[in-house]
Amino acid sequence: MLVLASASPRRKQLLTQAGYCFEVCPSSVPEEHHPGEDPIVFTTRLAREKAQAVFATSSNKDFRSDTDLMVLG
Repeated sequence: MLVLASASPRRKQLLTQAGYCFEVCPSSVPEEHHPGEDPIVFTTRLAREKAQAVFATSSNKDFRSDTDLMVLG
């Protein structure tokens, strides 16, 4: 099972157009830029933190046990 850790309508649209079946489960991670943080480091960190947060909460939900859970942040 694929879980999108974002409420972005564009990301949802892109995944749908690409033919993916997925669940949307936005994270509650604040999108705060650290002082002096490089933009690439910021976006990479944010994606990782969102995916980890959603994975931690999603693993407790009733997803089909015969599938692997992947979270896209």
